[in-house]
Order: sequence, then C-alpha cells, then structure tokens
Amino acid sequence: MEMATKGASRSRLSSSSGSSVTSALAGAYTQITGAGRSADPPFVTEVLLGCDDAYARHHRTARAKLAAWKSRAARGLTVDRFGKMAEDLLRRTVELYDRDTMVAAGLAGAAPYRLEMRRKLVGRIEKPVREVFERQVSNLQRRAEKRFESSLLRRLGRAAEGTENFYNSNADALRSAALAFEVAMDDLEVPSLALTKAVPVQEMSGRLNSALVGFPDTPGARMRELRAVKTAANKEKEPTERSVDVGLDLVGMVRPDGYGTLQGFVGRQFGGNQVIVGICNDADSPEVISQYGGVRPPFIRVQPKLKLDIEL
Repeated sequence: MEMATKGASRSRLSSSSGSSVTSALAGAYTQITGAGRSADPPFVTEVLLGCDDAYARHHRTARAKLAAWKSRAARGLTVDRFGKMAEDLLRRTVELYDRDTMVAAGLAGAAPYRLEMRRKLVGRIEKPVREVFERQVSNLQRRAEKRFESSLLRRLGRAAEGTENFYNSNADALRSAALAFEVAMDDLEVPSLALTKAVPVQEMSGRLNSALVGFPDTPGARMRELRAVKTAANKEKEPTERSVDVGLDLVGMVRPDGYGTLQGFVGRQFGGNQVIVGICNDADSPEVISQYGGVRPPFIRVQPKLKLDIEL
C-alpha cells in the first residue's frame, strides 16, 4: 500500500513537471504569435523560436557588413565591387536563413511565420543597400564635376598660352567625363534591386552640360583669366607699342523638351571673338525643373561677354 502511494505521488509530480514545461513553451509561442491564438504543439513552438534565432543571427552578420559600407560612403568614398558584394550578401543571407529554417517549411503552423521573418530579413538588408548606393552615386557625381572643372581649367590655361583652342577641345572633355562616370557606375549596379546606372548617367550628362555652360562664371575661370591679364600687362613693351583690342564671347544653351537623351555643343573662334552653342533636351527632367525652383528652364539662354584689351 505504501509503495502504491509513493508511485502515485511520483506519477503526479512527473505529470505536473511535464505540464509546466508544456505551459512554458506555449506561453513563449503565445508571445511570438500574439495573444488570443490557440497554442500549437511544443515542437511547433520550438521551430518558431528557431526561426527567430536564425533571423537574429543572420541579420546581425549582414548588419556588420552594411555598417562598414555606410562608414566608407559617409567619408565620400566608394566600395570596390559594391554591386557584386551586395548581391552576394543578400543571396547568401537568404540561403542561410532558408537552410536553418527548413524544418518550418513543412509545418502548417510554422510556415507562414517563417516566410514573414524571411521577408523582414530581406527588407532589413535591402533598405541599407539602397541608401549606400544612393550615397555612392552622389559621391561619384561630385567627384566627376570637380574633375571636369579641373580639366576645363587646364584647357583654359593652354588656350591662354595659344597652344589649344579652348571651346573646340571641350567636346572631348565632356565625353571623357561622362564616360568615366559611366564606367565607375558599373561597379555600383545591383540589378536584383533595380539599382542601375541608367538614371544616374542621364542626370550626370545634364549636370556636365550645365557645368560647361556656366564655367566662365566660376571662381576658378575668373581667377585664371585675371592671371592671364596680369601676365600680359607685365610684359615689356616697346614705347611705341600701343593697341586697343575689342572681342566678344557668346555662350548659348538651347534646352528643348525631353529628358536629357540628347546633348551636344559646337564652338567656333573668329579672331578675338568666340561663339559656343550647346543643346540638351532636358527641359522636362525633374532634376532640372527643381534646380529652377519648380519651373521649366528657358528654351534659349545666351551669355554675352565683351572683352576690351588696351595697351598703352
């Protein structure tokens, strides 16, 4: 009788212990899926917890790589082979998550939750990748504009020395700058996220054309012209060497309707007079309209400049 009583007591303790473990797992699952849902078997709850663990581990690994890319882009630099590395990071993270949560794919109570966490993981990677891509595009655009302006300054210096025609050589400078930017964009493309070079290259072409038209008014160009005038004024002259030279420079820009798919310019020098006319059909481009305060740019813009050289 005493042995039966002890056996019954142990049976009740074992049943109570098993019941408490089941209740704990059910409570954890209820916290995951929300209150008011009937508890699934303990095995399903364990699988759901495994999905959470896989999500946390793989997101933590991807976040470390993304933080390094963000830091580099914030310093004005670009990430080497960014497009390929971003594609590999996204693909590898998803594959590892799918592998670690394969058990949940065949369970009716766990499969929807597994897919939900998968979508969340992909979103937590795609958003930073887009931000880093846009930041690097901005860095490349600023770098290309600075290099283009430096190239124009060098050509202006050679033109002042008489070794090169400034406006006739600008077509090569414009094409070279646009091509260099397009080549640099090849490393940034992430096709799976529709992050391609098409739109940035089109925007860059319009910005380079605008920079070319406004180059004579830049501080660098004004300083170069001032130094050229001082150099000419300091040259030794014969007492009878006197002259008055008058020259006219005309810079025009035609901007018909379009989105920047057509760009070009032509220049000609007539003695001391120079004429350059450019065309860019970007009047409908949102970037150009935003630069002009929400209105379309003028169809034709002409900037005349009168040059007067007097030597006494």
